[in-house]
Amino acid sequence: MYKLKLLLIMFFSLFVSSFAQDCLSYLEIETNRDSSYIFVNNELKGSGKIRIPVTLGKYYITIKEEVLRWNEHEINDSVTIKLCDKEYLVSYNLFDKIFIDSNPQNAAMYIYDSLMAYTPNYVNVNQFQSVIFKKNGTQKTLHSSELNKFNVVPLDYIPSKPNGSFSSSDWFKVLLGSAAILGATAAYFKIQADKKYDEYVASKNHALLNDVDRYDLYSGVAFGLLQVNFGYLIYKFLTD
Repeated sequence: MYKLKLLLIMFFSLFVSSFAQDCLSYLEIETNRDSSYIFVNNELKGSGKIRIPVTLGKYYITIKEEVLRWNEHEINDSVTIKLCDKEYLVSYNLFDKIFIDSNPQNAAMYIYDSLMAYTPNYVNVNQFQSVIFKKNGTQKTLHSSELNKFNVVPLDYIPSKPNGSFSSSDWFKVLLGSAAILGATAAYFKIQADKKYDEYVASKNHALLNDVDRYDLYSGVAFGLLQVNFGYLIYKFLTD
């Protein structure tokens, strides 16, 4: 009985294996561009249009316009083969995207007043559209017929020059003058507080302590503002 079961299992396994090998279908993938690359399960199978034998299962399809270019345009899809001896046809219509770069880069690209992307990038355009490039106040308009896949659009862009060093600005002079005034003010009130304290020690008049506290407060406020002023001066020097 055991031997009979073992023979049945072996026979069934051979039958299934033979059936799986004979269960072939064909997967045909076509695109509207002969130069597009077709990948099936991450393996390059051809370009433009392919027809390959497949068994039952799920297959992942990737269509790429370029293989090595950054930010390349691609389509990702999948198809499940469920029947044997069948023809599976899948068609893809790639968008009319072109790669556009500019000099300098990172220019904004507008079509119909809508921001599409920043250079370098792929942009979907047709023959009736104009592309507007903008960067820091510079603007350039090109018709789509003037663009091509490897075009680098020159922009008449001149980087803005700094208005001069901080040390030669009026703001520097104001901060320097205010620092001198605040320093002198802090020193003046500190001297007045010390004098009042000396008078208190000599006379033991407790009312003088109020004057000491008041002058110390004024001196502390002026010194705090001096530190803020001086800190801002150092920050401007380091970032200039």
